[in-house]
Amino acid sequence: MTPTEVAAAGDVNLTAAWVTMARHAGHPASQFDSLTMVATGLPVAFFNGVFLDAPTSDPEGAIAAAIEHFGGLGVPFLIWVREGLDEPLLNAGRAAGLRDAGDVPSMGLRAVEQIPERSSVLDVIIAHDEEGIEAHRTVVTAGFEMPPEMAGEIIGNGLLDDPDIAVAVGCLEGIPVATALLCRSGTTAGVYNVATAPDYRRQGYGEAVTWAVVAEGVRRGCTHSVLQSSQSGYPVYRRMGYQEVAKYLRLGGPPNS
Repeated sequence: MTPTEVAAAGDVNLTAAWVTMARHAGHPASQFDSLTMVATGLPVAFFNGVFLDAPTSDPEGAIAAAIEHFGGLGVPFLIWVREGLDEPLLNAGRAAGLRDAGDVPSMGLRAVEQIPERSSVLDVIIAHDEEGIEAHRTVVTAGFEMPPEMAGEIIGNGLLDDPDIAVAVGCLEGIPVATALLCRSGTTAGVYNVATAPDYRRQGYGEAVTWAVVAEGVRRGCTHSVLQSSQSGYPVYRRMGYQEVAKYLRLGGPPNS
């Protein structure tokens, strides 16, 4: 796959991941034009998103619909647009008073060729029961320093039965210390929720669980992988072979008063 093709597959996967996670936590998505709007109801913009994998036909109308949708719910939101995909939408958002909220690297592994052997120190499993999902929530809560109730609003037990989702949990002597989540869309393995408990960082555990979900994606028919990188994760993913294929530009709402 070319970098452009991987970036486009990332758009589809990002939308699928948020729609799937929200649905299993009881939060349906809404559609307008090519926008998919996902609201968890949490008072944090990151957890209420607008995603698209094709340019909008009516940028002003799409922005108005997003502002109305999230305004009716009383929550802040972020619009994610891959750089170069829909500049008119970004311009319409800025004109409506939405603010630039920074960019996020979109990274891709264009072909999964070789997966390292699993760590002999970290016991990595794919969750198959509610205990495993709860361990995922626990590590995500610690790793992202977020209130436990927030994790409960976005990580539902229904993920266990979804054929496009897998959760990896890494344990040391039975203690969950690292985790990651796979979302499959077509042959794309999307990596999400990569987290390591603060006391266990810089030991390769995040990399180990990331490889675990990529391997699970390959087992389910995936040929390549995508993710959106944090600043701290960027050098780790580069070491793993991921390359930056695009950037997501983000606008935040509600509009400035």
